[in-house]
Amino acid sequence: MRLQDLEIILIEPSHPGNIGAAARAMKVMGLSNLTLVNPVRFPAKEANARAVGAIDLLEKARICKSLESATEGLAYVYGTTARSRQMGAPVVSPRVAARDIVGGRGRMAIIFGREQAGLKNSELDFCQKSIRIPTQENFKSLNLGQAVQILSYELRMAYLELGKTSEEAEEGERDQLVSADQVLGMKKHLLSVMEQVEYFDPNHPKLLERRLARFINSAGVRHSELQIARGFLSAIENKLSKEK
Repeated sequence: MRLQDLEIILIEPSHPGNIGAAARAMKVMGLSNLTLVNPVRFPAKEANARAVGAIDLLEKARICKSLESATEGLAYVYGTTARSRQMGAPVVSPRVAARDIVGGRGRMAIIFGREQAGLKNSELDFCQKSIRIPTQENFKSLNLGQAVQILSYELRMAYLELGKTSEEAEEGERDQLVSADQVLGMKKHLLSVMEQVEYFDPNHPKLLERRLARFINSAGVRHSELQIARGFLSAIENKLSKEK
């Protein structure tokens, strides 16, 4: 994919200077799409001061009220984390993620969490994969702008190695990966059918929802496969309705 098709999404950034630093880090490496979800203070002079030549990215940045609206229509979503997790999406390094993104097809996004707390578990569960920067175990703290710079650099390096080949391949690709919101719709549909056949109790979900999300997110579902799955679930619903 082309770097200009990648979205960098910042969740509830609290310091305007970090937004500006992220924009500068993006532009110098060829990225141009910045999305902010509920920024605490933006626009702001501090953001412009730290952007240094990348104010155009701030001026055209999308402002969204939810992660769902920020990722609508995207084919694949990566979330960043500093924590080890037993549940949730598979975790990869920035270098592996960058090569997968540049070699992939369709619009994608990398999500960065809050400066103090990062992404919530529910937000990481929304992502198909997680990215973990391999820092020192006893000191994992990275500034938001620094984290964006590391990922932007790895993306640039991967693009220089793979970009031209992946763009040519993308032209002939028809059966693309489904978008993040389509994956969410399939998960809801599957849970609904599970509830109808009394396999799933929404009042006592335990870990089923999260495990199901991980299963779907790691599968890399394509449009033709989504149509098969949704058609099968609809057939089950039709059969159940006739038996009532």
